[in-house]
Amino acid sequence: MDSSSYTGLPNKLVQGITSVKSSLTTGHILEKTETTYVEKTDTFHHHMARSVLGIQAPLKLKTELQIASKMGRLPCLPSSRLMADVLRGTNEDISFDDILNNPREFGELQIDPHLAMDKSDRLF
Repeated sequence: MDSSSYTGLPNKLVQGITSVKSSLTTGHILEKTETTYVEKTDTFHHHMARSVLGIQAPLKLKTELQIASKMGRLPCLPSSRLMADVLRGTNEDISFDDILNNPREFGELQIDPHLAMDKSDRLF
């Protein structure tokens, strides 16, 4: 028997629940470029640093960005990711996310620090 039921409708137990957003194409022309902007600028800066300074510069920068992405605060405190912004050179840029789309800064969540540490799988 195939994945559709005898009524011709898809079987939700086999295929899972589908959302309308997954079946649509991209919503806006700039959506794809905006989601990949940080990665593209990082690769551009790594290629430029390699051509000007040699291979050690992009390797050092990649290592520092990996370390900065792993660093964080306690699970109950939001992190601004300032170290990664400084390494990328975007710490003085003001973007849409800085003003309108920052749930970490403007979110009003009260979390018990002891419960958050128990649920966390990170070792500090």
